[in-house]
Amino acid sequence: MMFKGSRHCPHCGAAATTASASQLSTLKCPRCKAEMSPISIGGEAMRECEHCSGLWLEVAAFERICSNREEQSAVLGGASMAPQAQTHSITETVRYVPCPQCGQLMNRINFARCSGVVVDVCKGHGTWFDRDELREIVEFIRGGGLELSREKQKRELEFERSQLRMEQTIAASRAHSQALGYSDEERVTGISATNTLLKFLLE
Repeated sequence: MMFKGSRHCPHCGAAATTASASQLSTLKCPRCKAEMSPISIGGEAMRECEHCSGLWLEVAAFERICSNREEQSAVLGGASMAPQAQTHSITETVRYVPCPQCGQLMNRINFARCSGVVVDVCKGHGTWFDRDELREIVEFIRGGGLELSREKQKRELEFERSQLRMEQTIAASRAHSQALGYSDEERVTGISATNTLLKFLLE
């Protein structure tokens, strides 16, 4: 017995084995409603819809692909050799699709918030990739996209903190002015001057 997601047995220390493609239970494509076929790319078991070429990856499998360059290469190689298939016009109308495992509608998320690849995610079970989306995400990662995303989020957080400090300073200045009995016009003038100074210092 092992906890789901464990890399090693807690008793003997043996490495855990991932499920092979043949061991995956059959699930239906969230778009076509057809049964998906179990396949394996780069050692990762996943499910593929033969009608629309969509892929269903469970949470752990996708995380391993994101962090393993060998598996990323396998994904790119497999994608380049994938046969052409009839695809749905999913870009014309946005349609939320259900998770193949729990049936709940999945969230549509821009991967890494800046990749431009919008995928359907069930946090508890996995991610649905329409045709070519997994390949596009792997190319984004290998091009340094995740590092750029982290830097962008860091800058946004620093800006939010600066804004919060500015608001706290203005509030403290307003309270101090009121305690000293300054008029409304004097308080507004003082706050404006403080605001201008803080913006100058933060630029």
